[in-house]
Amino acid sequence: MMRMEHGLVQTQSQRLMLTQKMQQAIQILQLSGIELEQFVQEELEQNPTLEVIQKQPEPEQTKNGENAVKDETDTFDAPDNDLDRFANDWSDIRRTGTDMSRNADADSRRDFYENSITGGESFTAMLLKQLRLATKDDQTYAIGELIIGEIDAKGYFTGSLEAVAEETGSSLEDVELMLTRIQRFEPTGVGARDVVECLLLQINVECPDNDQLRVLVAEHLTELERRQIPKIAKAMKITADEVEALRTELARLNPWPGHEFSTAPPQYVTPDVIVEKVDGEYKVYLQNDWVPELRVNQQYQKLMRQKGVEKDAKKYLQDKVDSAKWLIRNIEQRQSTILRIAKAILDVQVGFMEKGAEAIRPLTLQEIADVVGVHEATVSRTTRGKYMQTPQGLFEMKYFFSPGLRRDTGEAQSSKSVQVMIRKIIDEEDKVKPLSDQKIADLLKAEGLKIARRTVTKYREGMGILATTMRKTYESA
Repeated sequence: MMRMEHGLVQTQSQRLMLTQKMQQAIQILQLSGIELEQFVQEELEQNPTLEVIQKQPEPEQTKNGENAVKDETDTFDAPDNDLDRFANDWSDIRRTGTDMSRNADADSRRDFYENSITGGESFTAMLLKQLRLATKDDQTYAIGELIIGEIDAKGYFTGSLEAVAEETGSSLEDVELMLTRIQRFEPTGVGARDVVECLLLQINVECPDNDQLRVLVAEHLTELERRQIPKIAKAMKITADEVEALRTELARLNPWPGHEFSTAPPQYVTPDVIVEKVDGEYKVYLQNDWVPELRVNQQYQKLMRQKGVEKDAKKYLQDKVDSAKWLIRNIEQRQSTILRIAKAILDVQVGFMEKGAEAIRPLTLQEIADVVGVHEATVSRTTRGKYMQTPQGLFEMKYFFSPGLRRDTGEAQSSKSVQVMIRKIIDEEDKVKPLSDQKIADLLKAEGLKIARRTVTKYREGMGILATTMRKTYESA
């Protein structure tokens, strides 16, 4: 007979823990150019060992016709006795009662990231505030931060729980638990993976005792959208009037909880990369005007090696120097990653640069990740909120990713180029006898493109084009 006993068992396992430096690298990668400029300014104000390298002035013409450059020295204005100056600064730090055991840099980064990304509070910043209150350790916060990073403007979680688990070295159960916790944040319904889950989350809060409404959403939402009221009534064993009453109650809920935060102040968009045609070949360049060039102040590094500096003061300086070095390294890594991903996108989308959307090729995040040698989630973060100036105009880098449809030849065609074809067909149709989605699908098939009617409907609705009956105009008598 098997004996059941309670006891403590010690096990050993390997897990990837996100350090503060790794979290900063992820945060910096997600920032747009303007946000990065603000972030760096925040760091400059809090870290005395970090400074901006002054750009060299343009060469001046000397009397003998030779180019000369004005002498430019470091901006650090140090007195003769660095030790005396820092002793005074250190006394001020100690007098203010700074808690040296806390990671002030990490706290300030989080505060900045959550509060000052936009002029007003953004949807993401609002969620991150709630996350900070709901978590007690850095690892749990990191999981939640990655999940929130994959919540779109509608309020839906569009990422992969498995990818979050892999990137944070966490168990899938921990990630699922965090998503469930985020789904209890405001606005109600946030973090849902589809409209059904979103509405059910709201029902659980707004009308938890209404089981019929829950059944209507969980089992009959598609039929409700098609106004198949008698069919729903029969399946739910209620009257048509009761179904209508439930529909009215359902209309009070918000299927896109993130949209109420979409009225953020307008932001100026500046390109992160520029694509130009040089000598018949397309080249991609980084736009670095808004990223100041940084370095660690040499005077403070020298000061750390001087005798007579207190142990705590040396540790303070060392922490600040390390923080400055990691910031510089993370910014360089961000820039390098953006450039490599932009070059990989350009290699695939040369046709777009020449002809526009009709020539865009199907492309996935994973394809670029394989080329660049990074994780798919890294490509997603890098391209979100970053813009590419092209000969065809300014586009978010995410624009260049789209699934593909197959032609009879076996060649793949981007869904975006298919949408261009659909719009062109509709623009040229007879408005008295507009084409049905099935007819459009037949016309595309005649050109060798394999496409279903429901796909045409999906693309048409996605472009905001009305259905056949709504596009119809009538001839006057």
